[in-house]
Amino acid sequence: MGRVRGLATIAGAILACAVAPGAAAGQALYPATVTNVTDGDTLSARLADGRNVTVRMIGIDAPEPGECGGSDARDALAALVDGRAVELESDPAVEISDGFGRSRLYVDRDDSLDVGLELLRQGWVAVVEEPRFARLDAYFNAEEVSTSGVWADCDGDFHLSARDRLRALGGEARAFVHHYYRRLSNEQFRAAWRMLGAPVKRQLGYGYRAWRTSYRSSLGVAARTTGARPRGARLVVGVRLRSRDRDTCDGRTVVQHFRGEVVVAPSGGSFRVVKFRIHKTAGRTPRLSKSQCPAPKPPPAPSPSPAPPATDCQGYDPCLPPGSDVDCLGGSGNGPRYVEGPVYVNGSDPYDLDGNEDGVGCED
Repeated sequence: MGRVRGLATIAGAILACAVAPGAAAGQALYPATVTNVTDGDTLSARLADGRNVTVRMIGIDAPEPGECGGSDARDALAALVDGRAVELESDPAVEISDGFGRSRLYVDRDDSLDVGLELLRQGWVAVVEEPRFARLDAYFNAEEVSTSGVWADCDGDFHLSARDRLRALGGEARAFVHHYYRRLSNEQFRAAWRMLGAPVKRQLGYGYRAWRTSYRSSLGVAARTTGARPRGARLVVGVRLRSRDRDTCDGRTVVQHFRGEVVVAPSGGSFRVVKFRIHKTAGRTPRLSKSQCPAPKPPPAPSPSPAPPATDCQGYDPCLPPGSDVDCLGGSGNGPRYVEGPVYVNGSDPYDLDGNEDGVGCED
């Protein structure tokens, strides 16, 4: 294993360079510049003489693209070395060629950072227990204390498919959604707002204060999750909701029922809500602002007061108050007022209705 094999191969030809001064016996150092990062443990570099080499880093293993944490591991390696000057170092215990045209080497940055060790500290790679390479103990020590990266996001399974990981996260996603609605019910608005992702906030079209105002009249939301399923890199959580709101206009409690889906995306060991698809299934809509209340009806117009009864009837019954001449209806008089008899006369009879003076006028 200490003998470098395959010098006739491309990898062997590229690495048959002079050993850098000060390198240990059986080891070689190759100054290079990183030109591309393939995944979390593989990169391309240009040697000082202009030739290119593909490096599979010694002692570490990262998730593949499409596996849980794969894209994050690649991004972590790129952030450390892409475009940077590095030193590639061989190990006497590890064959340089891996049989796939790649060279097995350590990668150290020009500031002496051991890139493999740093990836282990960040949790994006795991130690490969291959022949006992020189840096094995340091790598194991870094792996044992790592709690982030794939260890946090993928339960330490470095070759778990992203879809299987999402399925495994279904229970946590349901608990996250339930917790979101509980925070709304408890008026923990700031904490609930932080659970929303940027896509939802853009969809709302307004900021935190307006969003909080829309929930202030709520008397609470009871949420029940009905399952979670993966969709791409996200989880779709089914929900049924029962909300209670105070109607601003009549003060009554309004109960509404909803059902739909809440889409969440894994984020930093937790989730963020990235989309709501909720529709109402029952209940009337509460009026949440005074502008929605109908205008008050004007008071009814007062009824006209009845004319006060006449008090000067001149002794006639029915009452014949003073005025123009009154004649018996159907008689020979020319009015202009007429009265249908009989008319009882108890006074002076100014209209001369009681011709025979028997106290009754307009008898015929």
